[in-house]
Amino acid sequence: MAGGYAWLLQPKGIPMHRCKIALALLILSPTLMAGTSVPEKAAQSADGAPASGKAMSPLAGTWTLKSAYDLHKDGTKTFGFGSQPKGILVVGKEGDYSLQVFRSNEPTLGVDERGMRKEFKPGELASTHYGHVDLDAAAHTVTFHIDLSYIQRWNGTVQVRPYTLSDDELSYQVPAQPGSDSVAVSVWKRIGK
Repeated sequence: MAGGYAWLLQPKGIPMHRCKIALALLILSPTLMAGTSVPEKAAQSADGAPASGKAMSPLAGTWTLKSAYDLHKDGTKTFGFGSQPKGILVVGKEGDYSLQVFRSNEPTLGVDERGMRKEFKPGELASTHYGHVDLDAAAHTVTFHIDLSYIQRWNGTVQVRPYTLSDDELSYQVPAQPGSDSVAVSVWKRIGK
Protein backbone atom coordinates (compact mmCIF):
# COMPACT_ATOMS: atom_id res chain seq x y z
CA MET A 1 0.00 0.00 0.00
CA ALA A 2 1.71 3.21 -1.16
CA GLY A 3 1.86 6.00 1.41
CA GLY A 4 1.44 3.82 4.50
CA TYR A 5 -1.48 4.67 6.73
CA ALA A 6 -1.53 8.44 6.11
CA TRP A 7 -4.72 7.98 4.07
CA LEU A 8 -6.55 7.21 7.34
CA LEU A 9 -6.00 10.82 8.38
CA GLN A 10 -6.90 12.36 5.03
CA PRO A 11 -10.10 14.42 5.16
CA LYS A 12 -12.17 14.28 1.96
CA GLY A 13 -11.00 16.78 -0.62
CA ILE A 14 -7.64 17.48 1.07
CA PRO A 15 -4.57 16.67 -1.03
CA MET A 16 -2.50 13.86 0.52
CA HIS A 17 0.74 15.89 0.50
CA ARG A 18 -0.92 18.54 2.71
CA CYS A 19 -2.03 15.87 5.19
CA LYS A 20 1.47 14.41 5.29
CA ILE A 21 3.04 17.85 5.93
CA ALA A 22 0.62 18.57 8.79
CA LEU A 23 1.17 15.11 10.27
CA ALA A 24 4.96 15.43 10.02
CA LEU A 25 4.92 18.82 11.74
CA LEU A 26 2.73 17.44 14.51
CA ILE A 27 4.95 14.38 15.02
CA LEU A 28 8.18 16.38 14.87
CA SER A 29 7.03 19.24 17.08
CA PRO A 30 8.40 17.78 20.35
CA THR A 31 11.81 17.36 18.71
CA LEU A 32 11.70 20.76 17.06
CA MET A 33 10.48 22.39 20.23
CA ALA A 34 13.08 20.92 22.47
CA GLY A 35 15.25 23.41 20.66
CA THR A 36 18.36 21.55 21.72
CA SER A 37 20.11 18.36 20.83
CA VAL A 38 21.37 15.88 23.42
CA PRO A 39 24.90 17.44 23.51
CA GLU A 40 23.38 20.92 23.88
CA LYS A 41 21.17 19.72 26.75
CA ALA A 42 24.30 18.51 28.54
CA ALA A 43 25.74 22.02 28.20
CA GLN A 44 22.77 23.70 29.90
CA SER A 45 23.28 25.08 33.37
CA ALA A 46 21.75 23.34 36.37
CA ASP A 47 18.85 25.82 36.41
CA GLY A 48 17.96 24.91 32.81
CA ALA A 49 19.01 28.27 31.37
CA PRO A 50 20.26 28.15 27.78
CA ALA A 51 24.00 27.53 27.55
CA SER A 52 24.30 30.07 24.72
CA GLY A 53 24.04 32.95 27.15
CA LYS A 54 20.77 34.12 25.57
CA ALA A 55 18.00 35.11 27.93
CA MET A 56 15.18 32.61 28.25
CA SER A 57 12.22 33.47 26.02
CA PRO A 58 9.30 34.93 28.01
CA LEU A 59 7.09 32.72 25.83
CA ALA A 60 8.91 29.50 26.76
CA GLY A 61 6.52 26.70 27.57
CA THR A 62 3.53 24.84 26.23
CA TRP A 63 0.40 26.76 25.30
CA THR A 64 -3.06 25.52 24.37
CA LEU A 65 -5.42 27.41 22.08
CA LYS A 66 -8.21 29.15 23.93
CA SER A 67 -9.86 30.78 20.90
CA ALA A 68 -9.25 31.77 17.29
CA TYR A 69 -11.50 34.11 15.37
CA ASP A 70 -11.63 36.89 12.80
CA LEU A 71 -12.43 40.31 14.26
CA HIS A 72 -14.17 42.52 11.70
CA LYS A 73 -14.02 46.33 11.60
CA ASP A 74 -17.65 46.52 12.76
CA GLY A 75 -16.76 44.48 15.88
CA THR A 76 -18.37 41.22 14.78
CA LYS A 77 -16.52 37.93 15.03
CA THR A 78 -16.46 34.99 12.64
CA PHE A 79 -14.91 31.62 13.36
CA GLY A 80 -12.96 30.34 10.36
CA PHE A 81 -11.64 27.35 12.32
CA GLY A 82 -15.05 26.63 13.85
CA SER A 83 -16.29 27.55 17.32
CA GLN A 84 -13.97 25.15 19.14
CA PRO A 85 -10.66 24.85 17.28
CA LYS A 86 -7.83 22.85 18.79
CA GLY A 87 -4.26 24.03 18.94
CA ILE A 88 -0.90 23.82 20.62
CA LEU A 89 2.04 26.21 20.66
CA VAL A 90 5.33 24.97 22.08
CA VAL A 91 8.14 27.49 22.60
CA GLY A 92 11.64 26.39 23.58
CA LYS A 93 13.87 28.26 26.03
CA GLU A 94 15.65 30.16 23.25
CA GLY A 95 12.50 30.90 21.23
CA ASP A 96 12.31 27.98 18.79
CA TYR A 97 8.63 27.20 18.32
CA SER A 98 6.08 24.91 16.71
CA LEU A 99 2.46 25.98 16.32
CA GLN A 100 -0.55 23.95 15.21
CA VAL A 101 -4.16 25.07 14.95
CA PHE A 102 -6.78 22.66 13.62
CA ARG A 103 -10.38 23.26 12.66
CA SER A 104 -13.11 21.82 14.84
CA ASN A 105 -15.18 19.18 13.08
CA GLU A 106 -18.30 21.18 12.39
CA PRO A 107 -20.40 21.49 9.26
CA THR A 108 -19.34 24.54 7.30
CA LEU A 109 -20.64 26.80 4.62
CA GLY A 110 -19.20 26.04 1.22
CA VAL A 111 -20.41 22.44 0.91
CA ASP A 112 -22.78 21.15 -1.72
CA GLU A 113 -25.88 19.00 -1.20
CA ARG A 114 -23.73 15.84 -1.14
CA GLY A 115 -21.58 17.24 1.66
CA MET A 116 -18.62 17.83 -0.66
CA ARG A 117 -16.62 21.04 -0.43
CA LYS A 118 -17.21 23.42 -3.31
CA GLU A 119 -13.72 24.86 -3.11
CA PHE A 120 -10.77 23.69 -1.03
CA LYS A 121 -9.00 26.40 0.97
CA PRO A 122 -6.02 25.01 2.93
CA GLY A 123 -6.21 27.81 5.50
CA GLU A 124 -9.66 26.64 6.59
CA LEU A 125 -8.34 23.26 7.72
CA ALA A 126 -5.19 24.11 9.66
CA SER A 127 -2.56 26.68 10.43
CA THR A 128 0.71 25.05 11.35
CA HIS A 129 4.24 26.38 11.19
CA TYR A 130 7.57 26.33 13.02
CA GLY A 131 10.67 28.48 13.33
CA HIS A 132 11.83 31.07 15.85
CA VAL A 133 9.73 33.60 17.76
CA ASP A 134 10.88 36.86 19.38
CA LEU A 135 8.98 39.13 21.73
CA ASP A 136 9.58 42.91 21.76
CA ALA A 137 8.01 44.13 25.00
CA ALA A 138 8.73 47.80 24.22
CA ALA A 139 7.02 47.69 20.82
CA HIS A 140 4.37 45.17 21.98
CA THR A 141 5.10 42.94 19.00
CA VAL A 142 5.69 39.24 18.61
CA THR A 143 7.75 38.26 15.56
CA PHE A 144 7.48 34.83 13.96
CA HIS A 145 10.47 33.85 11.80
CA ILE A 146 8.72 31.05 9.91
CA ASP A 147 10.95 28.27 8.58
CA LEU A 148 8.21 25.99 7.25
CA SER A 149 4.44 26.35 7.13
CA TYR A 150 1.38 24.43 5.97
CA ILE A 151 0.59 27.60 4.00
CA GLN A 152 3.48 27.52 1.55
CA ARG A 153 3.59 31.25 0.86
CA TRP A 154 4.58 31.72 4.53
CA ASN A 155 7.74 29.59 4.20
CA GLY A 156 10.82 31.68 5.01
CA THR A 157 8.79 34.76 5.96
CA VAL A 158 8.93 37.04 8.99
CA GLN A 159 5.57 38.05 10.45
CA VAL A 160 5.23 40.80 13.04
CA ARG A 161 2.05 40.88 15.11
CA PRO A 162 0.79 43.09 17.95
CA TYR A 163 0.28 41.12 21.16
CA THR A 164 -0.79 41.25 24.78
CA LEU A 165 0.68 38.97 27.43
CA SER A 166 -0.92 38.81 30.86
CA ASP A 167 0.30 36.15 33.27
CA ASP A 168 -0.14 32.96 31.28
CA GLU A 169 -2.44 34.28 28.54
CA LEU A 170 -1.10 35.40 25.16
CA SER A 171 -3.21 37.09 22.51
CA TYR A 172 -2.00 38.35 19.14
CA GLN A 173 -3.48 39.63 15.91
CA VAL A 174 -2.49 38.64 12.39
CA PRO A 175 -2.66 41.87 10.34
CA ALA A 176 -5.48 42.09 7.80
CA GLN A 177 -4.81 40.68 4.35
CA PRO A 178 -5.27 43.02 1.37
CA GLY A 179 -8.97 43.36 0.63
CA SER A 180 -10.02 41.97 4.03
CA ASP A 181 -12.00 43.85 6.66
CA SER A 182 -10.79 41.65 9.53
CA VAL A 183 -7.79 40.63 11.58
CA ALA A 184 -7.28 37.07 12.79
CA VAL A 185 -6.99 36.83 16.57
CA SER A 186 -5.41 33.91 18.44
CA VAL A 187 -5.65 33.55 22.22
CA TRP A 188 -3.39 31.03 23.99
CA LYS A 189 -3.21 29.79 27.60
CA ARG A 190 0.14 28.58 28.97
CA ILE A 191 -0.24 25.13 30.53
CA GLY A 192 3.40 24.41 31.33
CA LYS A 193 6.86 25.96 31.42
